[in-house]
Amino acid sequence: MEKKVSICFDRRKTAVKTGKGALEICAYLGKGERMWETVGKASPNNWMVMAQSKDILLKMEHYQYIIDAMIILNQKLTIENFKKLIFIDENRISVGKVCNMRQKFTDFCLKRLERERLARNSIKDILVVLRAVDLFGRLKFLRDLTKENIVAFDEWLRDKGTLSDRTIHDYHKKLRKYIRILLNLGKIEKDPYENVKIPRGNVKERVPLTEEELLMIREAILKGHLDRARDLFIFMAYTGLSYCDMENFNYDTMVEKHNGLYYIDGLRNKTSVRYYTPILPPAWAVLVKYDFNLPVISNQKLNDYLHVIQMRLQINKEMTCHVGRHSFATLLLCYGFPMEQVQRMLGHRNIKTTQIYGKILKKTIENMVEKMINQIK
Repeated sequence: MEKKVSICFDRRKTAVKTGKGALEICAYLGKGERMWETVGKASPNNWMVMAQSKDILLKMEHYQYIIDAMIILNQKLTIENFKKLIFIDENRISVGKVCNMRQKFTDFCLKRLERERLARNSIKDILVVLRAVDLFGRLKFLRDLTKENIVAFDEWLRDKGTLSDRTIHDYHKKLRKYIRILLNLGKIEKDPYENVKIPRGNVKERVPLTEEELLMIREAILKGHLDRARDLFIFMAYTGLSYCDMENFNYDTMVEKHNGLYYIDGLRNKTSVRYYTPILPPAWAVLVKYDFNLPVISNQKLNDYLHVIQMRLQINKEMTCHVGRHSFATLLLCYGFPMEQVQRMLGHRNIKTTQIYGKILKKTIENMVEKMINQIK
């Protein structure tokens, strides 16, 4: 299902004057149908931490769950109908209340999730899996955790036709984690995954764009949504930011100037690891174009527009948000940046993740061969 619930900070731009802005949940129901709910006030420095609190994340998950149910039941997506389905107090929802709304198995998973110190995106990924379990409907109780139901759940996921083998394998991996906890606690007697083989699938290799291809994209004449999508892609390709980090980018609070050059000092939304990366000239031009306030396009829509640009420019490589980040990493490595510095710029917790970007670098090989040819006797 399409993401319909998001978190927004300082929508009314009061933080500049008062030092604090409103943290709001936005439930997007359709054109002209947005419900805003203030869940607290925060400063520009701590709003992201506040937004990752369990109460807020689970409230957002609950709202998304309600909207998904309305879509499935073909109910009209209006604020009035949405409010009728919110079984909560006037302004708050506690973790306990959300857990009590769940069936027994997901109830257990949510309570365990409360104890885990996970990054915001990791929590969201697990909640997506639990929502799929709820929609499937045959894993409601602990007694339903049987081999037959696990196989049926796997078939149900594949019948959707929208999930890759890799994604489905990841769903099962997250689910089995909680099943193993149940086994260790003695709440179930047998692992339903025993003797069940879930295809892992292959990781699709993302091929980075060359400097020449990036230049062609920059110089292309595009209009409207495609123009804005291209600009966001260029910003990611010349800063290394992921989509979610670009979404949270704030020029006033995150940019530093040193020796005439500008750098982004931020905290990765996915891993909570700090990163420090330059704003290269093409990315700076994008910021200037939009008066240092980047346009907003959802991740799904942005990738859709990028595929249109890819076909229009006849680029024989997939263009996605992550390919922009991938291209930035390989660009740095081609220019001789040490792996440790690239790791810091990208905000990777483990350097092994960074090393993935350096597997195949044709430009580096070509440069080394040219150097060797000039020196060989």
